[in-house]
Order: sequence, then structure tokens, then C-alpha cells
Amino acid sequence: MAFEIELKFIHINHVLLREKLSALGGLCKGRHLERNVVFDTPLREMKSADKLLRLRAKQWKDKEEAVLTLKLPPEGDVPADVKIYDERETKVESFDGTYGILEGLGYEGAFRYDKMREEWIFENVEICLDELSFDTVVELEGSRDDIFAVAATLSLPLEQSSTATYHDLHRAYRERENLAPQDSFYFTDEECQQLLKTL
Repeated sequence: MAFEIELKFIHINHVLLREKLSALGGLCKGRHLERNVVFDTPLREMKSADKLLRLRAKQWKDKEEAVLTLKLPPEGDVPADVKIYDERETKVESFDGTYGILEGLGYEGAFRYDKMREEWIFENVEICLDELSFDTVVELEGSRDDIFAVAATLSLPLEQSSTATYHDLHRAYRERENLAPQDSFYFTDEECQQLLKTL
């Protein structure tokens, strides 16, 4: 069991941030494509309880890894200026096999989402530069104090910070653009192939 503490920053220029991280001695761990499926019961009991059950396929140019994650709301009082989950995660051998097991247990794929993720480490904080089909986001994960210290060092504007989930950000985007509600957001197969070629 581990607590995940994170904060997102919306509409951030990845090119400029990448240059700043490099100049400050940040360590780039590389880029990969993530394809995610969030599972729930037919009555959406997981969502109602603020729980998340996710199966993720992480793809590099020459390999793939599957990860199963359960996120639970933490007990007790937590600060409102960061997102905190009780996160339980494990690698699994097969994405398709695990998908079938979850379906057999009565869960269904409630929605899916993709992102291209570039991971950095700087001052004890994991920094993810995420490209989504509708926006660019930077996610900082670490201790609360380290997150805000790194955000200040990188001049990330707090007025562009958010504790929303990617699902919530996508829903807000569609509302702003007067688009019909849609839970899933993902790249087409052709877009995925093009993104994988950039790795």
C-alpha cells in the first residue's frame, strides 16, 4: 500500500518545460504510450465510491508492459490542494488475460483513455509530460512539500494547477467546446502507430 500524492498543471508548453528540466539537471526516463481501461460494475459502484480500477498497457518501441491499479480514497483528513489516493498496483503478465479475468468477475470496461507520457525525475518528484487527444498536461507526483517546491522552481503557475482526474478534465473540455458528453478519449490506431515511431 502506498499513498499517491499528485498535482496536475494544465496547458503547459512541454518544449519549454523540457528545456528547463534539462538545464536544471533533471533526469529523463524516456517516453511511452499508455492505453488505459477503467473498469466498473454495471451500476457504476466503483465510481460512486470514488474508487478506480484500471488496467494499463505501457508501450515502448520494442516492448509492452501491463499494470493493474486500484485507487482508493484515503482515510482521514487530507489537504485539498493536492490529489491523494491509496494506490495499490502490480504488474500483470497479460493485458488481455487480465481483462478477461476482470470481466469474469463482473466488471466491464467503463471507459478508455490514452496518453503519450514522458517521465522525468527532479528533486525527488516524478514529473510526467502527458500528451492527450485534447490537451497537454504536466503531472507532479511526490510529497506535498516537494511538489510545490518543484512547481515554484519550474515556474509552473498555480492558477493552472488542478486536482481533477483526466476524465474530469476531458469532460470539462467537451463542455467548453459544446461537444456531446463522451467518457472515452483515445488516439486512433493510426495515431498510436505514428506516436510509437517517435519513441
